[in-house]
Amino acid sequence: MMRLPTSLRLRLVLCLGLASCLLWGGVALWRSYSLERELNAMLDERLVASAKMVAGIVHQFQPTPESAAGAAQPADLQTVIGRDGVACEVSLVRSEVGILPLARTGDTPENASHGAAGFGYATKGGKAWRTYVLEDGGLRVATADRLDTRAQLVRSAWRALALPFALALTTLLLLVWWISTLTLRPLQRLQQELRERAPQDPTPVQAGRGTLELAPVVTSLNQLLARMDAAIAHERRWTADAAHELRTPLTAIKTHVQVAQMALAGNTPPQAAAQALAHASEGVAHMQHTLEQLLQLARVESAGGAETSLTQGAAIAQAVNLALQQSQQRARAEHWPHTQAQLVQAPAGATAWQHTRIALPPALLTCAVTNLLDNALRHQQGDAAVGLTLRLGEGGGVDIEVRDHGPGLTEQECAQALQRFWRKSSNGPGSGLGLTIVRRIAESAGGSLSLAPARPGLLARLHLPAPTPSAGSGHG
Repeated sequence: MMRLPTSLRLRLVLCLGLASCLLWGGVALWRSYSLERELNAMLDERLVASAKMVAGIVHQFQPTPESAAGAAQPADLQTVIGRDGVACEVSLVRSEVGILPLARTGDTPENASHGAAGFGYATKGGKAWRTYVLEDGGLRVATADRLDTRAQLVRSAWRALALPFALALTTLLLLVWWISTLTLRPLQRLQQELRERAPQDPTPVQAGRGTLELAPVVTSLNQLLARMDAAIAHERRWTADAAHELRTPLTAIKTHVQVAQMALAGNTPPQAAAQALAHASEGVAHMQHTLEQLLQLARVESAGGAETSLTQGAAIAQAVNLALQQSQQRARAEHWPHTQAQLVQAPAGATAWQHTRIALPPALLTCAVTNLLDNALRHQQGDAAVGLTLRLGEGGGVDIEVRDHGPGLTEQECAQALQRFWRKSSNGPGSGLGLTIVRRIAESAGGSLSLAPARPGLLARLHLPAPTPSAGSGHG
């Protein structure tokens, strides 16, 4: 199931909206308790103030139990206790158990003033009331509020606060959307520049370089474009060089085959046709060797970024011995003039090599040494054997030296010999790829290959260091 693309703008707006809701919702929840408590305290103070005010006014009439026993409630007293809008009841205390009501508003709970002095609760018509009874000089004044009215006031206060909050949140989200749109414009310009760029254009990207957050991305993108351009140019040179190297043996093979055909069709002696076919066979062998070297180089270069296995201990000497056997067998099979090579291992004991490791698989180590020995055996002169030295290097690495006694190279030619398809003579043996393969193998392990004149001959040094802990940690 394909995932839908995630919008950074939408994610930013939703995150800020959620954060605002959580923040202000928490503040509102915290304030809700204090708001209800403060409102109830304010209404309680109103009950107390109303009771005191009514008591003060009633004292001005100076009612007495004797006068109030048979008298009706004065109309002006009824008006006084009802003008504040608070349910109120006024009574006279005749004795310890007798209380005579003087006046009461219509919605006041009956006998509200009969309770104990102070705050309390009463019920009338199934409704709960908050009451306050004030006793002052034989006069009892009871004031009351309905609790559902108080709850309605709290809800009204919350509605008054919720509407501005909703408007503020909506305005905030719209502002964030607009600001994020302006902020992401450099990213849109970068996208537009990349969309309009030609596939073959390796020039650096300019959009986004002035933005602090986009500058590292643009820099990495430009570095990637530069590496891709270098890789494409490298492959183009590689293809051109390979085509040039293959064209020469193909032309020679075609020419020798035509000569053989002409010799077989005419009255030419059979030896001429046999000689032409032999030259054609040599061209086929040379072309086959060149193709094998090209494929080998391609495999080495394509595996340069892959995870590298290790060769350690006695496996290093075994890989070098295998390379020595393969080179000598090839020299005898192809009838090279010299087929002997001598291996010297220092130190010779297996104990000293027990903890030695290099960041190369055994197959690539054998391949590198084989190419060095093949190159030395092709150019070897005299009766001495080609020297192969396997030495324990500093820091746990390995040094491999191959010495021949051939015509050798100058210092300038030693630097050129590591390039692809370079040969001292265009008619010389080999394809000019063997030393390049060895150099690439050495570089993949963090090592190096160097050539030096030996007078006579050539000395090739292959240095393979021990892997760093980070490089070898993934191999157990």
